[in-house]
Amino acid sequence: MKRSIRFLAVSLAALFTSHEVAACWEPWYAPEEYYMYRVYEPDSADPSPLREDEENCREWQRLTSPDIPTADIYQAVYKMPLEELERVETHRMGKHDNPFVAWIAQRDTALLDFLLLAKTNEYIRLKRNSRWYYPSMKIGARMTFEEVAEHALSNREPRLRDRYLLQAVRALFTLGRYESCIDLWESEVSRLPADNLMRRLIEPYIAGAEVRTGQAEKALPYFARTGDVGSILFYTGQGSKNVSTVDALSLVCQYAPNSPYITQTLQSYIRSLEVPDTFYPCDTAAIRAEKAKLHDLCMKMARNKETEVPAMWYYTAAFLSGLDGETSQAYRLLRLAERARSNPFIDASIKVFRIYLDARTQPCNRAYERRLFQQLEWLDKQIANRLTEPVRDETTHGYKLIRCASFYYWNDMMRRIVLSEVCPRMLKAGKTTRALQLANMADNRLLGVVGKQEVTLVTTDENGDSRFVQQVLPLDKYRYSGEFNAYDYSNHFFEMIDSLGTDAAIAYVRRVQRPQTAFDRFLNARGYTGNDYLNDIAGTQCLRAMRYGEAIGYLGAVSEAYKRHLNVEAKYDPFAVRATSTENPADFKFAFAREMHSLEQNMQTTREPNRKARLMVRYAIGLRNSFDRCWSLTQYYRGSCYWGQVCEKRDWENDRYTRAALARAEALVRQATDLITDDETGADIHYTLCNFRTVARRYPHTQKGKLVRGHCDHLADYHAEKVGRR
Repeated sequence: MKRSIRFLAVSLAALFTSHEVAACWEPWYAPEEYYMYRVYEPDSADPSPLREDEENCREWQRLTSPDIPTADIYQAVYKMPLEELERVETHRMGKHDNPFVAWIAQRDTALLDFLLLAKTNEYIRLKRNSRWYYPSMKIGARMTFEEVAEHALSNREPRLRDRYLLQAVRALFTLGRYESCIDLWESEVSRLPADNLMRRLIEPYIAGAEVRTGQAEKALPYFARTGDVGSILFYTGQGSKNVSTVDALSLVCQYAPNSPYITQTLQSYIRSLEVPDTFYPCDTAAIRAEKAKLHDLCMKMARNKETEVPAMWYYTAAFLSGLDGETSQAYRLLRLAERARSNPFIDASIKVFRIYLDARTQPCNRAYERRLFQQLEWLDKQIANRLTEPVRDETTHGYKLIRCASFYYWNDMMRRIVLSEVCPRMLKAGKTTRALQLANMADNRLLGVVGKQEVTLVTTDENGDSRFVQQVLPLDKYRYSGEFNAYDYSNHFFEMIDSLGTDAAIAYVRRVQRPQTAFDRFLNARGYTGNDYLNDIAGTQCLRAMRYGEAIGYLGAVSEAYKRHLNVEAKYDPFAVRATSTENPADFKFAFAREMHSLEQNMQTTREPNRKARLMVRYAIGLRNSFDRCWSLTQYYRGSCYWGQVCEKRDWENDRYTRAALARAEALVRQATDLITDDETGADIHYTLCNFRTVARRYPHTQKGKLVRGHCDHLADYHAEKVGRR
């Protein structure tokens, strides 16, 4: 880039496991490390209440009036502060903005009295659970916990009895009277119907009470009925009976087959298998046994009539088979998942896994390309249509984008499928152009949909102090700005086109310019295919391959505006042996290509040996420098790694183009010195090459010979193989 950017790669496997880690301890994520298995969305933006809250609101609606919206009930029961409800009770306000509050204040004060008790109970519990609470503090509530418990136990109104029992258990539990909670359960609560909401809400308290009285194993059925896998694992780990995650899941499925906690635990567990921890060794035999148990559980639950979404269990079984490399079995189970009862969320996960399996197994022929076209069309729609503002903001900011960090499932899946599966197989099949088209889409589609990029500008205020200012630019302006553009010159597409060779790069550019199929047009439209960007890449590769005539055509087509945007610059004169600064012209690549092409043509047509020798030496110096001091002519970065999306780079000093160029430069210098017939020409050439001892000994009577003999005390030769070295 504008300077050779190197950094120390630090091994922090204990922190980042299989992810790559570079300077500043930031992890880089390879495409195959994105998590694919998905049955639960932890960051759901659904604002609706939880299922139990919805059920409770519907029960309140049955106690009052079906005309009262559940949203108003939810606001009063769960959101309204105690103080406001106390004002309603004090003034008996029949007219209230909330119809539920107005109804209970005017028509059924028994409901208002209960709601006041429940909110007082919750108010005191929150105060007492505060880390700043001391027993001597005054809470300022209308009742004490003891009074709450006593009042709740004494109220015997049948329609509200189960609700008062819940408040009594909550108060007794907070007071540490765990035996009383258990006694209340055994004497009264357990007699309520199993589907009673209040009974289900009381069960976690009874489980906690059993644990606190030393009966952790008796608490397991309670935790299982509530779907609390985490508590099962935690408390059995403390006792004599230690169960695995799969065992805990099996227990929960026995009591609560549709608990939302099941999907959370499944996703966490499967993802630990999907991208295993490479730092801590694990018992593979034990893992295989657990996976077999989980597979059996999946099949059992998929066939269970009580299971609401059997497709999720077939999908999980298929995914486990895929992890074990059992592709045929995975396909069979996936077909069952596609036909089973499902929901849109699981359907989408199933389709992603289908695309992934096809990418891993199908031959790279025309039939698969037609199928891949349809699959990518669907995946592309998910990327565009499911975009949220947080994802837009993160993409614009670019911090996670450049590190390939996971922040948008749909883009992650396209990158994982395309970059880790499809592209390598296309390359192996010899379809380099298709592989490049796919990689370009995978790297640039999300950025293109968002259409903006944030840059950091350094400004100077009126006091002369510098400060950093973030500015968001449209993508087209960003790519033609003078800001450092790490993304376009470090992503997987760039790394691929920069490493496949000049012929592959030119073939790709030509296909972009003249698409042949609808698939070509689809992929080109979703990648970054700007003429300036691709022409500069093709022209630079021609310089690297010493194809200077072709380089002129590509580099000459790059606009002046884009030339000033490049991340590389010319610091030194490429035709000087010693480091000679230059003014960094914007068209330095194009000018170099023209000069080298002109030298090639003159070398072929010139017959006079001394003139030809001069041309050959100048050409050799330029060739050598273009791979060394003036590396920005043939490369986009220097060294084996630098700040960018694909952080591990090639070692250019051992690149086949570099070796070929250096060998040719050395051979040309030797040929040139053999052609010399004129002493002045010989002295000039060896002086240019800094071979001062040779000048003094062979050509003492020439102008350069006299200069060297008169000014150099320590004569030395810098041989041809050191041409262009610093």
